[in-house]
Amino acid sequence: MKNTQRISTFILVISILIAAYILYSVNNNTTGLTKSEAISLLKAAYPEFTNYPNDNLPPQSIQTKQASNGWYVAFIQEGSGRPILEAKCFQVKDDKTIAFIGEYLPKIGEDRYDVLGENIFKLWIK
Repeated sequence: MKNTQRISTFILVISILIAAYILYSVNNNTTGLTKSEAISLLKAAYPEFTNYPNDNLPPQSIQTKQASNGWYVAFIQEGSGRPILEAKCFQVKDDKTIAFIGEYLPKIGEDRYDVLGENIFKLWIK
């Protein structure tokens, strides 16, 4: 009889622990924000980026870099004969807040060829 009570108590405790873990996991999204979610949030907040990326002239691209608490996202307007006409960088945090990080708008003759592709983040992130 005592063994049956102990087994029943043990099963009850394990069941409660499993239920608590499941409830905690459902209520606390520990996976964070995805890259596509970060881009979608920015496009919703800034309609001028809705058509990014595209191959129209001038081409427009998106670069991303994962941060410890979200994503850095850069919207880049590339040039014809110039590497970058304009770039804007944002940080989208896991809590879905958006912060403007900076803008790169080079004048003619001030072009930088060392910031192409993912290297664009060298402009803002040290």
